[in-house]
Amino acid sequence: MTGGQAIEARTIVEGFATDADVRVEMQPIDPRIPAWIARLRGVRTVVRMPFFLVGLTRRILRSDVLHVCTAAYGPFILTTTPAILLGRLLGRPVILNYRDGRAPDHLRSRWVRWMLSRATVLVFPSGFLHDIFRGFGLGGEVVSNVVHTDRFRFRHRDPVRPVLISSRLLETLYAVGNTIRAFALVRREVPDARLIVIGGGHEEGMLREMVSRDGIEGVEFHGRVDHDEVAVWFDRADVFVNSSREDNMPHSIIEAYSAGLPVVSTNAGGIPYIVEHGRNGLLVEPDRPEQLAAEVLRVLREPGLAQRLIEEGARDCDRLYSWSAARAGWRDLYSRLAGARVPVPSSPAEVVAR
Repeated sequence: MTGGQAIEARTIVEGFATDADVRVEMQPIDPRIPAWIARLRGVRTVVRMPFFLVGLTRRILRSDVLHVCTAAYGPFILTTTPAILLGRLLGRPVILNYRDGRAPDHLRSRWVRWMLSRATVLVFPSGFLHDIFRGFGLGGEVVSNVVHTDRFRFRHRDPVRPVLISSRLLETLYAVGNTIRAFALVRREVPDARLIVIGGGHEEGMLREMVSRDGIEGVEFHGRVDHDEVAVWFDRADVFVNSSREDNMPHSIIEAYSAGLPVVSTNAGGIPYIVEHGRNGLLVEPDRPEQLAAEVLRVLREPGLAQRLIEEGARDCDRLYSWSAARAGWRDLYSRLAGARVPVPSSPAEVVAR
């Protein structure tokens, strides 16, 4: 798993590590293979697949519930589909935890809808996806994303410095180029402004070239950053900016809440389900860098607004996105499904998170 899926899966595994009644194992989709093979695109997928399937089968056989985290398109075909079929073949309840803002297009496929219906329970991290699936005749439950509030140290920012941060992958979907364009407009008004860009992707070269060509000063590219280090970078910034075109419920936004960063974002996909304009963040339409810049300038120029956004974001994080809040939802679901299969209530429920 990659991105938010991998983060959430690790959070669940770590969260239940000391639980007396629930034990969770994780089956990675990228089992270790020789480094020289791992560098060969296409070949590495073929080589890893049998290791993935063998490892998954072994874990399913010693578990009571199979919990599958999935994205759309490629991952859904390569790993989610065999996981669902194996789980049902081996008689285990299957939780399908769907986590992709591209669901409206993905669900147009009749085959995809049929495969989704093979799962015992569909679970979504946001009301956004719940509503989309319901429109296609597929029901489910909502268990929100979780942020490590102990890792993302809250820092009170007063005053808010003109140090912006982007932490999304440098892919077309997330339109980080619009964050950079917005920053260029901000810098015209605030000459000492800086933009920290963490994350890699296919557009990194193009974005670096754009910054050089257009003479945009103050942009710092730091490449791919391990998730355990993201909190350090957040602590160096004072405003979180997101310009995605399609999205679900970005971990990065709730992590920004936890760190005390005011959030300025597009209203793509499910973001309005977690960011309420003017209360815990500021929202603009996608592909409108001039609007993004204007809202960033409001945060920098209106101290009262900035402090309100920070306080409300932190309050929401503690109330809605802490591990204690999500733990109750997962524990209840695991217990219901494992209870249907394991008659002895005192035995721990074992779950495979994929």
